[in-house]
Amino acid sequence: MARRSEDMRNGPGAVEAAVLYDQDFYAWTQAQAQALRTYFRADNRIDVEHLAEEIEDLGDSQLQAVESFVEQIIAHLLKLDYSGQSDPRAHWRAEVLNFRRSADRKISPSIRRKLEADLEGRYERGREVAALGAIVHEPDLIRRLPRTCPYRWDDIWHRDVMAEAGIDLSAPDRTSAKRRRGRGKT
Repeated sequence: MARRSEDMRNGPGAVEAAVLYDQDFYAWTQAQAQALRTYFRADNRIDVEHLAEEIEDLGDSQLQAVESFVEQIIAHLLKLDYSGQSDPRAHWRAEVLNFRRSADRKISPSIRRKLEADLEGRYERGREVAALGAIVHEPDLIRRLPRTCPYRWDDIWHRDVMAEAGIDLSAPDRTSAKRRRGRGKT
């Protein structure tokens, strides 16, 4: 009996689930919730429905976080492309990079597919964020923002906003290196 129980825990389904957990946490949460509802519904020792909802919520939380990061990236790209302000541009570029890093920690293949399929929905929210953020300093920005998404997924994820400003983050800063070498000399 112990062998059979161990086989169930370590069988092919368990291995596939463990791989999915490592590769795509969102998809894993959805699959596990469905498995609970399918295979354990009759077991009244387990509160299957609430347990399944909690597992789904873990994945949904991750999805919502990445959606929010993508909307923020879009908002900052819109400000860079359509705002007449010059002072906050360095901040907007930094925010694009920061939101990408944050999204990268949580994105999975299935979340990416969902976001790519709903890029217009994410754009609409990002457009609202850009407009609301500029309401005080640039109230007419909303009129300049395109009604449909001008960006492809690759633009949102990989556009090099620093290079556009003439900043190469991969190159060493030679002036600060010279200053460091020169310190302490008289």
